[in-house]
Amino acid sequence: MKKALIIFCVMQLLLLSFVSAADTREGTCNLKVDLINQDPYPAIPGEYVDVLFQVSGVQTPSCEGARFEMMPSYPFSVDGNSTVKVLEGSTYVADHKNDWMIPYKLRVDKDALKGYPEIKVMYSPNMWEADSRITKFFNISVEDARTNFDAVIQEVSGSDVSIAIANIGKYTANAVVVRVPQQESFVAVGTDGQMIGNLESGDYTITSFSIAKKGTQRSSTLKFDIYYTDSIGERRIINLERSLGIADSSTGLIGGFAGIGNFTGRSSAMSGMHNASSSQNSIYYYGAAIALVFGVGGFIFARKRSTKHGFSRASTETPAWVKNVKGKEEKN
Repeated sequence: MKKALIIFCVMQLLLLSFVSAADTREGTCNLKVDLINQDPYPAIPGEYVDVLFQVSGVQTPSCEGARFEMMPSYPFSVDGNSTVKVLEGSTYVADHKNDWMIPYKLRVDKDALKGYPEIKVMYSPNMWEADSRITKFFNISVEDARTNFDAVIQEVSGSDVSIAIANIGKYTANAVVVRVPQQESFVAVGTDGQMIGNLESGDYTITSFSIAKKGTQRSSTLKFDIYYTDSIGERRIINLERSLGIADSSTGLIGGFAGIGNFTGRSSAMSGMHNASSSQNSIYYYGAAIALVFGVGGFIFARKRSTKHGFSRASTETPAWVKNVKGKEEKN
């Protein structure tokens, strides 16, 4: 009886093991996708990036293989029509880990910005039934190949405007050109473009233009464009604008331009000079008038005094009010 019980237990264990193994082989298809590699990292605009996906769970026979589709969007694209990958049939091997490795080569748009744009994939068992499809998003690191600039109005003297331009980005800017485009308030006299050459990261340079005011606009903002070639050979353009300011030209800020037109500040400065001159003239005239009044008053007072004491410059007689004239008695 005891031996029969032992045999029964062993049979039950074997049966459970068989069922468990069968469940493993015939279990529910549960696929999982991971992005396991990106090369280069980060991706470079205008070039290709290789990505590698890993699909696990395909070893379950109930999956009947698997289907995978890349659904790229800006800034990524895939050359040709190789976006769909299919794994046919069962890949189950006992006691082995079976994963499906799927590589793609993506083209990165030349204007892609620095960041982590998404790519979309869709996967499912090989039946590709609508209710079995799973959508997932992955981020791809992208390094912007462009650089950036800052600028200040360094000096303004007459019609000459000097602009200091600094490369504040990560990469060298090659074949840099600065241009003054058509705009409402100002016009470049002579040349509207200056060649700077290469400008490394952290460096700055100064370029100058002859600028004149045009039209009836009163804006003091000058627009200018910076053209350069980036690290992947693409020609770029950055639009900037800076205020020229309104002040006396001796301070390095704008006072007025000769030539085609004048800045609003010139009339203000001239008005200020006229007012200052008028004030000085007024002080001079007031001073002269006061001196004249005192002079005339003094003359009248002296004349009245001489008349009161009977003194006349034409008379040779000694006035009666003089008590003593030194030397007069000695002469008589």
